[in-house]
Formats: sequence, structure tokens, C-alpha cells
Amino acid sequence: MAHTTASSQIPQHVTSLLSHLTSRPGVQSTFILSRKDGSIIQSTGLLATKPAGNSSPNVSQADSTVEEESEATMTPAESPTPPTPSSATTPNRQTSYQPSQGEALAARIFAFVSSASDLSLSLSRPLNENAHGSKTDSNGLQEGLGNGTSRDDGDGEASEREDDDEVKLLRLRTKKHEIVVVPDKKYLLCVVHDAAHPTGNTSAGLRSSQVLDTVIESITSYLTNTNVQLGATYKTSKLSTAGFANGYEAAAKFINAKPEEICLGVSTTQLLHNLSTALKFQPGDELILSKLNHEANSAAWVRIADRLGLEVKWWSASNPQNPVCDPNDLKQLISEKTRLVACPHASNILGSIVDVKEIAKIVHQYPRAFSWYKVYGPHIAQLYASPRIHDQIDTLGHFFKGTETLDLKLNLASANYEHVQSIPRVVEYFEPDVSASWEKVAAQEERLQQIILDFLNGNDRVTVYGERSADRNLRVPVISFTVRGTKSQRLVEEVEKRSAYGFRSGHMYSHRLIKDIIGLEDVEDGVVRISMLHYNTEEEMTGLVKVLEEVIATL
Repeated sequence: MAHTTASSQIPQHVTSLLSHLTSRPGVQSTFILSRKDGSIIQSTGLLATKPAGNSSPNVSQADSTVEEESEATMTPAESPTPPTPSSATTPNRQTSYQPSQGEALAARIFAFVSSASDLSLSLSRPLNENAHGSKTDSNGLQEGLGNGTSRDDGDGEASEREDDDEVKLLRLRTKKHEIVVVPDKKYLLCVVHDAAHPTGNTSAGLRSSQVLDTVIESITSYLTNTNVQLGATYKTSKLSTAGFANGYEAAAKFINAKPEEICLGVSTTQLLHNLSTALKFQPGDELILSKLNHEANSAAWVRIADRLGLEVKWWSASNPQNPVCDPNDLKQLISEKTRLVACPHASNILGSIVDVKEIAKIVHQYPRAFSWYKVYGPHIAQLYASPRIHDQIDTLGHFFKGTETLDLKLNLASANYEHVQSIPRVVEYFEPDVSASWEKVAAQEERLQQIILDFLNGNDRVTVYGERSADRNLRVPVISFTVRGTKSQRLVEEVEKRSAYGFRSGHMYSHRLIKDIIGLEDVEDGVVRISMLHYNTEEEMTGLVKVLEEVIATL
């Protein structure tokens, strides 16, 4: 059972950061520890513990245990028997306190961070006497520090130490577990993951990717050091404003646009609803919507058409197993009254890549939207609109706000500060040669989906929807299928019982595609969808095939 302090005792930026750290699969436990003495403030999950009173882990005891049981230290939570502090063996003691596994782990995490901080300080202060005047030994360690003991820093010393301490994120990985630790000024945020959990091959969006370490570090640093309102003249606000502006610059650069041509917001759904409300429509305007769309790309236009009496034309597909957005079908729908065409670049069910260049030749000019969490970033979305149509977009902002940029017109408030300023870290991931990086990503993902598709295509009970080829020019690694004679969700649950793989079933917000084109009777049960990304391995895919083969044979 988790022990949690009153919510008022834990700052919002700390809980927000912990939420980011637990966004990936396989989380077993979380801890919030005191930066001062390592005491457990909050714990959840398998190793959750309720500290007795205001007890703090005895770090010196834990260190003694570390020396005696070094292997146990490297594999926390692997042994069902919690390690016993060395003091528990003292003969004269009538009673001894035996810490829980969570408490022992917390003590070692605190010692781990303390050692890392000392290492960081020794690197930043190479002289024999540091800024506080403390003497150092021949190894560069301060007297009384470096052994994991707790510190009772004064305010002045703590403030200076925070400036010098460069430790932003620590990661310890063993065969069975991974511990991620993010130090804050007053807290240590710790997340214990199951290292055996397949990371990312089971993501449940198209394709909700895992967040880059550098993005997590950037968000951590922002929330810790520069979480203030934008636009003021004092130093911290200037830093925050510059970071926000850099985020917009990077986001625009990512799609070869200018900052004034994009808008960032909480989701693609929200941005498209904002756009549909702000666009200046005329009576008789026609909207062409693809039935291959995620509903985010249809709902806003259906709503505004109902409100304003516009005509919606549905762009369908004739092949239920491999539906496509055929440009020739579009030509039959488009007319002089067509105001907008909404279609996907890649279907979140089929994985099939749509020929948007050919469609653009027919449509000429169009806004585009995508979500950064599909490309290793935070949960934030981006909308682009050519400046040629900005005069056709009304502003949703307050009357005294400017209208010079798309963002000023469409954003009802500023986009999430910490998310925006982290976007440059995503762009950096693909640099310096962006084209070469994308080619490597696509090549790896082609190899991965080839393994899955070879198995599925060879099973006569399985129907694969979308391109049956793994060709990177035809599809992205999102594979959807059904198995004759069984429900999709039952297959998912059977795989989960036998392995750590996790994926999902359903319509994934492409309800019209599943119902009207693919034609499944049970739309809610829908298809089985497996997603993977370049950080997955061929071994993981081979293991998944083995599990799928066993499960399908039993259903």
C-alpha cells in the first residue's frame, strides 16, 4: 500500500515530473525522497512502504550492507528477502529494526545520488580546496562526504551547491530492473522499471513513442529552475521566455516552416477544433473527409459543418483489406465549392502511407497537424498553415492580442511551457544529418515489421489490414489484424498472460474505417494492433512471434 503525504506538501512541479517519468511501460514502483536525508516522502507500487514516524533510511547501515552484498545492491528488489542492516547483528541489542525492501532501496538510492553529486562537484572543482573551503583528500573527496552520509546543509551552502551540482538524471540498469533517478532541489524522484518489459514495441497510439532522456532532463530543469510566467523583464522570466521561443523555432525548423506559421497546443484534436472554429466558411462550402482518418481529423469538420450548414463529402475506399486514399477517387469528389480536404498521412490502423504529395497537387494548399509524442517528445501537438491562408482564419484570442502569427490567432492561451521548451532536444536527436537519421530509423523499422508480417501473412486464420509488405515506402510499423474464430481482445489478454508484451485491440479512434470500410461487426472489439519503433530489437519481435504462434494455436 502506498504511503503518501498530504498533497500540499509535494509541489505540483514534482508530481508533474513524476507523471512524465512513469509514462513508459513496466513501472514497478515510484519513490519521492527527501534530498536532505533520503527519507521516504511518498512511495507507490510493489516496493511501497509506510515509514515509521519521520524515520529516515540509515545510510551508513545501508553502506555496510552494500559492501557485504554488492550484487544485491546492483539488483534491487530481485531478492524476496530484504537485506538486513549490519547493525542488526550487534550482539548486545535486544531488538533490531529490519528495514523493508523499499526502505533499504531508498537508502541506497540516496547514497547513489550523494556519490554522484560528489563526483560532479569534484569534476567542476578540480582544485584541492573547494568553494566552501573544505579540504579534500588525495582522491578529491571532501572530508565527511562521499560515503553516502546525509548532509545538513545551511541555506547558503545549499544554494551554492545547487548551482554547482550538475547531476540531472541517473540511471542504473541491471538484468531485471532499471532505476531512473531525477534530483530536484528538495526531492529525489525515483522510478523502478521492469527491465524485461519490452520497451515501446507495444505502444498504444500511432505510435506513442517513449520520451527521450534529454527531453525528460529538459522538462526537469525547466520546472526546477525557470517555471515562471513569460514576458517579464526579470532574469528568470527572460530565461523562460527564451526557452519557449527556442521551442517554437525548433518546432518550425522540424517541418521546414517559420515560427509564425505554426501553432502548438495540447493535442491535435484541440488544434483542429480551434482551426475549424476560426476558419471563415461561406454558405455552400464543401468539406471532403477521408474515412481512413483518425477521428481527430474528422470530428472538428463534421461539427462545424452541422453548425454552419456545410456539405460533407466522404472519401471512401473500395478494398476492405487494403484501403487507400486514392487520388483518382478524390478527383471525382472535388469541385469549385471544395473548401477543405482532410486525410491522414499514415493511417493509425493500417500503417499505410498516403501519397500526400499527389493529393497536394490536387488540393493545392492545406494545413497540416501532428503530435510530438509520436516522435519521442512530450504530449504536445503542432499545426501548420501556409501564410497564404492566414487571412482566411479569424482570431480566437482576446481583442487586445495581436494576430501576426498562427499561434496568436488559434491558441486560447500559451502552449505548455515546459513541453514547448523541450522540443529542441527532439530535433537534436535527428541531427546533424536529419535525412540520414530518418533513413536509419526507417530501415530498422522495416526489419522489425518484416518479422511480424512474415508470420501473420503465413497464417491462414489471420487477416492483415493495410499493406502486406514491410516496404518502408509503403507503410510505417503499425500492424493491424484479426484472427478468424476469436475476439481481438481475447488474443490480447492471452498474450499478456503469457508474456510481458502489451498491445491493444479496438478501433483506436478510427471508428469509421473499422465500421464502414473494413466492415467489422464488433467495432469496439475491432482489430489487434501491434506498434513498434526503431529502438526495438529483432530479438523482441522474434519473441513476440513465438508468443503469438502459441496463443493463436490455442484459440
